[in-house]
Amino acid sequence: MKRLLLVLMLIAVAISGCTEKGPSVADKSAEELKTLSIASAENLTSYSIKSSVTQILKLNTGTNATPEKVTTVTESAETVTVVNLSSLEAHVNGSTKNQMAVPDQSANTSTTSVDFYQIGNSTYVNDKSGNWTHLVDPRSMKEVWGQNKNNQVLALAKTFNLSTIENLGSEAVNGEDAYKLKIVTGSGDYLNLQNAAFAVAAKVTQYPMYLPSVNRTELNETGKIEKMVWISKKSCLPVKYQSRMSFSMTPEIIGALDVNTGQMKMFNQSIRLGEISVSMETADLYYDFDKPMDITPPKQALSAPAITPTEVQPQVAV
Repeated sequence: MKRLLLVLMLIAVAISGCTEKGPSVADKSAEELKTLSIASAENLTSYSIKSSVTQILKLNTGTNATPEKVTTVTESAETVTVVNLSSLEAHVNGSTKNQMAVPDQSANTSTTSVDFYQIGNSTYVNDKSGNWTHLVDPRSMKEVWGQNKNNQVLALAKTFNLSTIENLGSEAVNGEDAYKLKIVTGSGDYLNLQNAAFAVAAKVTQYPMYLPSVNRTELNETGKIEKMVWISKKSCLPVKYQSRMSFSMTPEIIGALDVNTGQMKMFNQSIRLGEISVSMETADLYYDFDKPMDITPPKQALSAPAITPTEVQPQVAV
């Protein structure tokens, strides 16, 4: 009888997955976590995310530039997102900060705030003046929220599932024991690196006024990508994600927009710019899984007149 009870207890532990896992159960393999993380995320009713993004550009004015003459541009953002999947509601609040530091000059800093609600198919946006705008999506609530479109935890779990993983042991996240896993860099990551490099070059050269070119060999030699994910040992849900990307490049301008024809005119000889060093870092902290959430826009937002895309007419210059 005792042996039968022991067998039944072992079966119960085995089928319980991560949600009932005790400290005496063996750790899950990376392949097991891939399956379990998706299964756990698909059943979520609510969650919160605290996110931060920082991008630092160091711009050299020429080949003879010294560290003392480098212009540094720092762009950062911090947001807190609360999502109630069962009631189709979300709230995002945050801020952005841009700073340009030029040698021998005072730093130029600007900040903006972000505050909006997504309630069904209605979006309430607060502008810089404190006024609210109510935008109504012509699609139904189910179309806007369907197929787990707003389940970022599930999106991360699916990305994790398709990746090659290296187990780096355990680490506590918000007091919760978690698997610390490294996502091995793949070909898609280097494509993202190239896209990020072109976006930076386009911003510096004021594209589409000027057409930049980026040396891929230089990117591959200097580019570094690191991605980490932490999976809760208790729930198997992703509780943290972190990424770092850095590279150096020396873009060139190979063409300019002809204002008379509206076409890009290529140069006979490209214009080489100074070296640009780029570093990007993101961090997402996931918490408050399946907790009751009351997401209600303020009265000022609810009283704003509703606007649909068909009601927005282009302005005509007089």
